[in-house]
Amino acid sequence: MKKIIKFLLCSLLLVIFFVACGEKKEEKVVTEDKPIVIGQTFVVGAIEPTVGGTPWSLTTHGLSETVFSVDRNGNLVSRYVEEVERTDKLNWVLKLKKGVKFSDGTEVNAETLAWAMNTVMEENPLSNATAGKVKFEKVDDYTVNVTVERETQNLKSLLAEWTNIIFKKGDNGYIFTGPYVIKNLEPEVSLTLEPNQYYENSEKRGEVIIKAISDMASMKLAFESGELDMAFGITPEIAGELKDEGKIVETIDAGYQYFSVLNTATGIMSDKSVREAINLGLDREDYIKALKGGRVANGLFAQYFSFAGDVKLEYNLDKANSILEEDGWKLNKDGLREKDGKILSINLLTYNSRPDLKIIMQVMLSQLKKMGIEAKTSIVDNIDVEAKKKEFDLILYAQHTAPTGEPTYFLNQFFRTDGSKNMMSYSSKEVDELLDKMGTLPFGDELIKTAKQIQEVIYKDLPVLYLVDPEWNVALSERLKDYKPYCGDYYIVNSELYK
Repeated sequence: MKKIIKFLLCSLLLVIFFVACGEKKEEKVVTEDKPIVIGQTFVVGAIEPTVGGTPWSLTTHGLSETVFSVDRNGNLVSRYVEEVERTDKLNWVLKLKKGVKFSDGTEVNAETLAWAMNTVMEENPLSNATAGKVKFEKVDDYTVNVTVERETQNLKSLLAEWTNIIFKKGDNGYIFTGPYVIKNLEPEVSLTLEPNQYYENSEKRGEVIIKAISDMASMKLAFESGELDMAFGITPEIAGELKDEGKIVETIDAGYQYFSVLNTATGIMSDKSVREAINLGLDREDYIKALKGGRVANGLFAQYFSFAGDVKLEYNLDKANSILEEDGWKLNKDGLREKDGKILSINLLTYNSRPDLKIIMQVMLSQLKKMGIEAKTSIVDNIDVEAKKKEFDLILYAQHTAPTGEPTYFLNQFFRTDGSKNMMSYSSKEVDELLDKMGTLPFGDELIKTAKQIQEVIYKDLPVLYLVDPEWNVALSERLKDYKPYCGDYYIVNSELYK
């Protein structure tokens, strides 16, 4: 009997074995996701968090964060601040959240946040635009007193300004708080990022590679070949070609504005008659056609903002030429305007990282020629360095003029007398007084009215020429088909890039 039982058990085991072997098993293969590769026109050159526009670059690369930031719904949010309380005209109190960390695992507390903000305020004059030099003082581990030099009604907005990033010094360089950290940097060429393990949901992220590609034809080829998952800021022509190939292309309101900065201190643009003539002789619709999108500017802000201008730009070539004639600029035998033996010639500059501006430059050359104006052009890599030399007459410039959702920061930077980005050497008592008034106003009808009034004064004085409220194009691989850029290029690499 025992032999029979033993035989039956062995037979059963054999049956189970062969059945199991006959089943098809799905083997789970664990593979590492390939990095997301982004092509754009720039990569940061040096990790200097208080130098010029570098903090903006660090944030758009996903390395740093401002104290407050703008989410994709336009709300001001913070990973660091629980509560903001105003105690009097110039003083505020920040209550910090606990447990938020730098990328080295140390906590962001009152001492580290106050040190970072005070360092920014001392070393980067661009941070002083809205409320002067702001001072931060630790009260306890999670409380900071804030004292502004000039009155402001919205400290959250000030703390979202792109200069105001959180950082500290480490043994091997600066340490930040963004969703990524540097794995490798080839300055101004490429940047490889890996997840910051101390940022929420870091396990869901993989590596990101950013490549600087300023030539749009090369950008297109790299995207078509599959080398890039994202081609950010491609020209309308390239965008159209990729769409025709069935590629995914997102077209967005940039939030930026394209405008001409004029050197009103020296040279030909110090003559307001010349500025008025050029303003009248530029047909902005030509730029819209060349860019295959966007809108003619009506001021200094994207037209979806409530504080956008109400300026109606006039194009009148005959009137432009008449102004120049009356100002003594007569056409010579070569079709150029001349006065007292001097040709009416301007130095026109723009820069590589904004391809649309080079398109506008080409159209503008033909428009200036119709007015008998000679133009000498230059395309540079660092436009802010060139602007400081004051050797230009006209710069084609691009700027997100309301990255925090309100107008104060930009207007103070560019148009306050001695403002930190007042490249035009512009000074207006009326504008300065209106800017002072804005600092006393909460966001609402009166502030909106004041912002519009400033834009009218600027259009009358012409330190800048309003040009285009643009659209931008972003090509995306199938992998990134759900990616939605927002706030222009302020958050290209963000915590939601990997989904």
